[in-house]
Amino acid sequence: MYDSGMSITVTSERAGRVARVTFDNSARGNCVDAALLQELTEALEGAAADPSCALIRLEMAGRHFCGGWDTTSFADLAGAPQAAVADRLRASDALLERIRGLPVPVVAGVRGKIIGFGVGLLSAVHLPVAAADAQAHLPEARFGFAPAGVGHVIAQRLPRAHAYALLTGLTTATGRQLHSWGLVARVIEADADLDAAVDEVIDTLLAVPGATLRAVVEVVESSLATGRPDRAYQVAARTIVSAGRNGGTP
Repeated sequence: MYDSGMSITVTSERAGRVARVTFDNSARGNCVDAALLQELTEALEGAAADPSCALIRLEMAGRHFCGGWDTTSFADLAGAPQAAVADRLRASDALLERIRGLPVPVVAGVRGKIIGFGVGLLSAVHLPVAAADAQAHLPEARFGFAPAGVGHVIAQRLPRAHAYALLTGLTTATGRQLHSWGLVARVIEADADLDAAVDEVIDTLLAVPGATLRAVVEVVESSLATGRPDRAYQVAARTIVSAGRNGGTP
């Protein structure tokens, strides 16, 4: 199990418009297991449920964004039926889907290592801001197994050759490469202040009314989920009507 010093805390900032969710398992490189991922997901959902919350700042404490899945939890998989293992994998990815489906955007600074399942967590964050020297690596193949949900995300998001190189462990991707592949929203120089860059993103987002930020999330996520604009039309119409009634402020 995880270190006893591990904690997940939620604090309110910017007159309640920003919820800061801090995940601190830094003693173990911010690795996760099923219980920790469940707890993190519920903390994010609880923060987003506050109607005054316009966005969430996810703070992964310490030197590394996420060290992947806690390998000590693999012991109970030995001898388990294949279907049971698949169910476990499916359950962890369902939690990432809940993070992707949050009604407010999640902003996070990405530094240090992003290992294995950590890449999946990264892909669930709406607006990751990465240091140029951050390093994403998928070591699963070298341990004898293929990445599951993370493999699916990489195959969907990256050019085919890059997906193979990353999933076989041939490539370790830098923050700059992650940006070029569309896996992070912004990249900053390695010697720059990552926290200040995240603050700048948050300041820019807070210039947008909170209801509009939620509407943008709804447009993007519904479009990705369905491949159709039907929901986007409804959401945009709602904001246009609201803006008209409020003199241009949705």
